[in-house]
Amino acid sequence: MNTEKSKSEFRGPSSEIDPKAELRTECSQIDSRPRSLFGIRNSNFLRISAFGFRISAALLLIAALLPACSKKSVGPNVLARVGAREITVEDFERELQWYEKSRRPMPDREALLEQMISRELRLQKAKASGLENDPDVRRRYEAILAGRVDDLQLKPQLEQLTISPEEIKAAYQKEIAHYSRPAKVRLALICIKTDRKATLDKIAEAETRIAEAHKAALALPIGTKGLGAAAADYSEDQASRYRGGDVGWFDQNRTEYRWPAEVVAAGFALQKNGDVSDVIKAADGLYIVSKTDSRDPVVTPLEQVQNSIQRRLLAEKRQQAEVSFNQAIRGFAPVETFSQSLANVHYPSTASPKGGEPKPPGLQGITLSSNGQSAAN
Repeated sequence: MNTEKSKSEFRGPSSEIDPKAELRTECSQIDSRPRSLFGIRNSNFLRISAFGFRISAALLLIAALLPACSKKSVGPNVLARVGAREITVEDFERELQWYEKSRRPMPDREALLEQMISRELRLQKAKASGLENDPDVRRRYEAILAGRVDDLQLKPQLEQLTISPEEIKAAYQKEIAHYSRPAKVRLALICIKTDRKATLDKIAEAETRIAEAHKAALALPIGTKGLGAAAADYSEDQASRYRGGDVGWFDQNRTEYRWPAEVVAAGFALQKNGDVSDVIKAADGLYIVSKTDSRDPVVTPLEQVQNSIQRRLLAEKRQQAEVSFNQAIRGFAPVETFSQSLANVHYPSTASPKGGEPKPPGLQGITLSSNGQSAAN
């Protein structure tokens, strides 16, 4: 049988050659023909070898093309790829802006890109290690976000607050007493104690003794310190009798002293330093008082205190702004508290007492840069 003729009987003029069918045909022909070199006719051997070579070449070509096809194309703005994460030109420019804003030394571009790659590798390592769910990491992350809200919304409000000259002047006038120093006198006295239940003889004895003390005080030489020897001889106040009866400075219109108000008022009524009062009867005894020194009232000028007033008013405005901001934040989402559950929580006895408005948690000693890196202050 003619081989080419046999092939034409199995396919039409326009049909394509089926390699597998052709191979089966060739193999069957080989088995039916006389064997030559190595038991196979040369023509059939060459035919099978050529067919196998074509199959091998096709497989090698496919294997060579697979890696190239699997590689993802790189866009013109991609500077590096770390795993599935691409570092783009935009990322690089944001890093440059952070360095400029923070006024830190700028590395060269290759070093900066290497820093970004190193940070990304660490981030991927942290995520693979499950650090995203670490309680301490979560708290720091949440604190950063909460603080960022303050930076973006509260801080601009605080920076816009100002104190006008009219506000400063109004506060000064309202608190003028705070900026005024009242008139002062320094007094010395002689005290003879009496008792409401004392007999008439005891009272008469005290009156005689205070009269003698008054006479001795008036006879003191000019320049004597306080009531001098008269206080030492007659006063029953042990704290002052050996200091010439000196009991210190007294502010005008102030009454919270341990001495009777009428005694202090009598001291203010004396005209000049060194004058001695008449005998003063008080609920707890008999007194003689002398003015040893005095100071006129002084009002501090507004110009000297306006800066401190401005700082105080600004601090008050800032505090009120923070309170208002916290109140507004409370309206962002419904809030429920469960006091009984809170009471059941074990709490250390050394906890600080409650005080002030609640504020977002902060990072003590830690600042976070815009590129996500933390640094201890």
